[in-house]
Amino acid sequence: MSVRWDDNTRRGDCRAVVVENELLRLTVLPELGAKIYEIVHKGTGRNVLWHNPRIRPRKVPFASRFDDVWSGGWDEIFPNDAESVVGSEHFPDMGEAWALEWDYSVESRGGSVALTTKVMTPISPVEIRRKITLKSGESGFACDYLLRNLSHNEIKFLWKIHPAFEINESCRIEIPAKTGIVDPRYARHFAQAKYPWPMACSRDGKKVDISRVDPSRNDCTLHYLTGLGEGAVRFVDQRNGLVSTIRFDHEKMSSVWLFLAYGGWRGHRTAVIEPSTSYPFDLATAIRQGHCSSLPGDGRFESSVEFQVGRLKKASTKKGRSAKGPR
Repeated sequence: MSVRWDDNTRRGDCRAVVVENELLRLTVLPELGAKIYEIVHKGTGRNVLWHNPRIRPRKVPFASRFDDVWSGGWDEIFPNDAESVVGSEHFPDMGEAWALEWDYSVESRGGSVALTTKVMTPISPVEIRRKITLKSGESGFACDYLLRNLSHNEIKFLWKIHPAFEINESCRIEIPAKTGIVDPRYARHFAQAKYPWPMACSRDGKKVDISRVDPSRNDCTLHYLTGLGEGAVRFVDQRNGLVSTIRFDHEKMSSVWLFLAYGGWRGHRTAVIEPSTSYPFDLATAIRQGHCSSLPGDGRFESSVEFQVGRLKKASTKKGRSAKGPR
């Protein structure tokens, strides 16, 4: 098999477009914000994305409360996170894009398939395009994004990807960041709002390595990571022998958000790793602090994200011990 696609299947109540090659299978739901619902590593049969065990995918009304209908997977968030008022406009929870039905088209050429999804947001005069390209023999795919301002006025915005990962106690999160910032809503868990990534300090004075996933903690926290040395995130799953890597332009996506739900949010356990153009979660605050992005009148914003899933390999040392690294 080279690369093929199929749109005659469903996930929950939504039409699904499946694109696959020899190594990966992607499932996209155009009717639900063009959500990437599955990224399956064929060698292990594992979907690296988390699914909400109590909510299946279904079409949802615009301006729905995100947490109440979220089925998991990878969502596109624009132009805000928290429900927010900016100027005279009221933006819904998690923005305008994730609950809309997107148009889609598929182009198959030689050893590659390109799935393009696009939508126009109803409040912000913006067209969003995302092209996913999967090539034969590759264990990763590229997402090319275009945000186009359809008006003559400047638009302040936040844009981020929102992939939720399956977790276990063997997982770790590798990000070349300098500083972690605890969102104020979760300050009760920590002694300081800012800390040198990845070592935070809990209220009782204990060091906490935020990069180590700990589903047993029974809490939920949100962190903003800044001072990125490069645009790269590695999510390492030792138990299942997999590493997922996200690469992005850190000049445009200058922070990474970590929403770490370890049982303290509705009993769920997942790690959401979100390269983002802006922080914090409230767009009006980000604008006031100068941490948001801007689309000039009739302007364009373009960026790319690459996602790769590979096995961890064991390398023998001279003493016969083994050390793990990505393949």
